[in-house]
Amino acid sequence: MSEIRVRIPQVQNARVALAIYYSKSEIGNADIKMLFGNMGQERITKLKAVARERMREENCPTYNARYVNTECAFEAWGIDVKRLTKGLGILEKLGLEVKTNEGL
Repeated sequence: MSEIRVRIPQVQNARVALAIYYSKSEIGNADIKMLFGNMGQERITKLKAVARERMREENCPTYNARYVNTECAFEAWGIDVKRLTKGLGILEKLGLEVKTNEGL
């Protein structure tokens, strides 16, 4: 396993993260920006490299060289889909909105 150094940013919006996870089998640059917010190409490339490493470990096939498998990427980046789903459900049950860091 190679050592790829990149800080994994926080997910900007739980709804968006879950929509990406459940609707796309592979994700690319635009999806990564939607997930984490605007960032440069170098950082996106490093995030995709971490995801590709996980794909290799899981023997996950690649269908598009510019995309990474969504499930492997979320695992590699430490995004806990079950926790996001549960948390979003609780917020909705309480009638609270999910806020993003944008505009702060």
